[in-house]
Amino acid sequence: MTQANGDFVIGAVPVGTQTIRASRIGYAAAQQEVSVTAGATATAQFSLTHQAVTLSEVTVSVGYGTQRKEAITGSVATVKGDEANVGVTTNATQLVQGRVAGVDVTQNNGEPGAGSQIRIRGGTSISASNDPLYVIDGVPIENTPTEPGGIGIGGAPSSPRNPLNMLNPSDIASITVLKDASATAIYGSRGANGVILIETKRGNPNGSVIEYDGYVASSSPSKTLDVLTGDEYRAFVRKEVAAGVLDTSRLSSLGSANTNWEDALTRNAVTHNHNLSFSGGSPDTRYRASLNYLDQNGVVVANGLRRYQGRLNGTQNSFNNRLRLGVNLTASHVIDDYIPYERTGGFEGGVFVNMVTFNPTRPVTIRDPVTGKMVYYEVGTGSQSLRNPVALANQIADQGTTTRILGNASGDVDILSNLTGRLNVGIDRSEGLRDIYFPLSSPAGAQYPGLANQASQDNTTQTIQTLLTFHQNFLETSNVEIVGGYEYNKYNTGGFGAQAQGYGTDAFHFYNLGAGATLVAPYSYREQSMLASFFTRANYSFRDRYFLTGVLRKDGSSRFGENNKWATFPAVSASWRISEEPFMHFSPISDLRLRAGYGVQGNQAVPAYASLLLLGSGTGYNYVLGSNGEKIITGISPTRNANPDLRWEQTAQSNIALDYGFLDSRFTGSLEYYVKNTKDLLLEVNVPQPANVGTRLENIGRVRNSGVELSLDSRLLDGGPLNWTAGLVFSAERNKVVDLGSRQYIVTGSVSGQGQSDQYSQRILPGYALGTFYGPVYAGLDANGKQLFKHYSPTGQYLGTTVSPGGDDIRPIGNANPKWTAGLHSQASWRNFDAGFLLRASVGNDVFNNTALVYATQGNVLQDKNFLRSALSDRTGIHEPAIYSSRWIEDGSFVRLQNLTVGYTFDLPNFLRSSGPNGSASKTRVYLSGDNLFTATHYSGYDPEVNTDAGLATRGIDYLNYPRPRTFTGGVRVSF
Repeated sequence: MTQANGDFVIGAVPVGTQTIRASRIGYAAAQQEVSVTAGATATAQFSLTHQAVTLSEVTVSVGYGTQRKEAITGSVATVKGDEANVGVTTNATQLVQGRVAGVDVTQNNGEPGAGSQIRIRGGTSISASNDPLYVIDGVPIENTPTEPGGIGIGGAPSSPRNPLNMLNPSDIASITVLKDASATAIYGSRGANGVILIETKRGNPNGSVIEYDGYVASSSPSKTLDVLTGDEYRAFVRKEVAAGVLDTSRLSSLGSANTNWEDALTRNAVTHNHNLSFSGGSPDTRYRASLNYLDQNGVVVANGLRRYQGRLNGTQNSFNNRLRLGVNLTASHVIDDYIPYERTGGFEGGVFVNMVTFNPTRPVTIRDPVTGKMVYYEVGTGSQSLRNPVALANQIADQGTTTRILGNASGDVDILSNLTGRLNVGIDRSEGLRDIYFPLSSPAGAQYPGLANQASQDNTTQTIQTLLTFHQNFLETSNVEIVGGYEYNKYNTGGFGAQAQGYGTDAFHFYNLGAGATLVAPYSYREQSMLASFFTRANYSFRDRYFLTGVLRKDGSSRFGENNKWATFPAVSASWRISEEPFMHFSPISDLRLRAGYGVQGNQAVPAYASLLLLGSGTGYNYVLGSNGEKIITGISPTRNANPDLRWEQTAQSNIALDYGFLDSRFTGSLEYYVKNTKDLLLEVNVPQPANVGTRLENIGRVRNSGVELSLDSRLLDGGPLNWTAGLVFSAERNKVVDLGSRQYIVTGSVSGQGQSDQYSQRILPGYALGTFYGPVYAGLDANGKQLFKHYSPTGQYLGTTVSPGGDDIRPIGNANPKWTAGLHSQASWRNFDAGFLLRASVGNDVFNNTALVYATQGNVLQDKNFLRSALSDRTGIHEPAIYSSRWIEDGSFVRLQNLTVGYTFDLPNFLRSSGPNGSASKTRVYLSGDNLFTATHYSGYDPEVNTDAGLATRGIDYLNYPRPRTFTGGVRVSF
């Protein structure tokens, strides 16, 4: 194997005339004879020319094995890790964003390590998870939160971080996405939402290599919310007082400062990342070890993420390669520094609520008249409707830590020349802690006084896989490969938490709960689930032109009812390689394949004990004993009704596709159409009374997804000093709720902010898509500044306008799903220089600007609160309440320059070059990169790409999300 610069060294070559052959995928092979004499060095030089890729040389991971690319009959896409790993990338999900058709990745917010909403060909479930299955080096993992949740301040705490932060993107060799049922059915009940296969890097069999890759990045908020300055706020209050709209007492709330709370809370944040790897080996032994340190500061003060990670893998071949052993081990320690980030607002709220509303005429700090020290300005102690956001961020300690071990050991043995056995054993173990402290000395903590909270959570997944693979050629025209296996997964999770209040000093922080005067009732839990599976896959090919694949998997899950624990998931697919037909040999079409497939998948992403009768304790069921009630026994009551018939959600998917390549595969791609029909949706329904609990989980409802996907990759220029490649992906997906059983609709997407209790922005309704916004239709303002809404009769007849919309006035007012999405990436190099970019676009998606609903109104001043500058030119009356309607639904279409990178590659000085078996060192690359450089959109909020979790199957809701950063990076990559 050559170095990146083309140098190669072959040692221990016998004396005499030898033939050397050089080959590379995408190039014509070349060979020459070399005369070797004892003690001398012979030199051979090769110049390879481009040719159409020989697909039989390319293998792709497909789950429980690999296949030649041209033999794949399902919908599969692969992204190379090094090609996508540009800019600040903290987890694997960011590598596929904008690079795979049909895969929609929305990062929840701009927080370091933030979680993501990933949808492969749309969401198919309402109450169960829509996340894909992740498989790392053959071992499925549970993509569940690894840290306990926060406790919040007057609202819901922030979203959990991405569990995949434990895996260093620089260790990833490739990510393969399985999209249709014929590709994912081998994973049975866990494949309904697609499968993402992550393969990590391996050692080099031809010598040792040491690589270093590091970067330093600077980030700042890409956009501001634009609230009133102190001068503008003072001027507004004085004007309204003079006009008699506000009482003169409002003047006393005005200070002399001119504070921009957004500037005070945010910062230019620095991130640095360092990777060091050691790899090498021989033809029989390979190894690779790596170390990673990441320190990412958030663009909001007192917020960030640190990761310490080590990884080791190795393989050993013995007995003439008949026995192959392998081991993979990843250990990581992730430290998350959280801020009081509330997403639902309400009384007090978190840093972003107060950033928008806190009086801009007040300073960040003032001098304490007693001590003379600078302290944070506050309205008062105890519970307050407003808090100094900078004080909240800096005074409240909220730290989460996760220690995670992911490992597997495998053994492959060739029982016969055409029969291979495999055993793979894996474990995924995580331990998470969450430590929170509200200081006694802070206004937020003074009301308790002082509050400490500690919680722990552990997750363990154990996996064992046994496989037999048989392959045989018949009559030189037919090839058969059959895989059969058994898999067992056991998932165990549990946790504990406790809280103490009433501290006399802040010295103990969250380390000593016993120092608090009051210990709040602790909690603990433990649950486990098991999955046993038998599966087989058969591949048949005839004349390397006609391919047929059949898959059958039978799963048994402890999560479902006694009568439905086992289910069978079949799939069949076929492809015709038209370009290999004799009548196509003289065509400019170098590759043309027609694929079709159908399969059934399941979804078991429900709570472990969803089908069982559950019991729980509660103060409402306590027994009071003794004449004076001196003894209390905690009562136990049912919390969930049993359902022995509870079964899997099932998705039947059909797929038809055309793969193409033109002009010696200079242009390649795919065009696909799919239909997904999901039935037996898991929903909570009311049950006849009397019953233990008012509802129970049942299989009711259907959802349909369909869509078109297009991908196109091209080698626009090659073979000279200038090389240029580009790729385009396009997706158009449609979703529709078909049936909800006896339920007319389900409300979801809760509206946040004061005065918005029991308000919902979305409805799940037959005939409409998941993510459909429902509400009154805004019709403008009357002469007095009151909001007008379209008014309808019970039969749907338009009656005019009203200031008080009722139930008949609630209409579909938007759709959070885009009409289409696209990604365009390009890479060019000229001599030692290279440049690349990634553009992403989303068109036709609506966004509910919950932030504007609550804060783009002058009425906030009635509570001494600031508001968005856009309200200054708004005629809405100052006493008019904030009412959810189509007024706050905005077009969220955007085009984003996700990344732009330029680099320069050069040789190291001679004294730094390796003298090992590989000759000279690999070339060194320095680069500059920018992320989120430009977003073209009409959306008025922080960012149109949002995901505030506000209920079942919600998307497209924006309420005071963590600002998305713009980042500039400088880095270097070098190997010895």
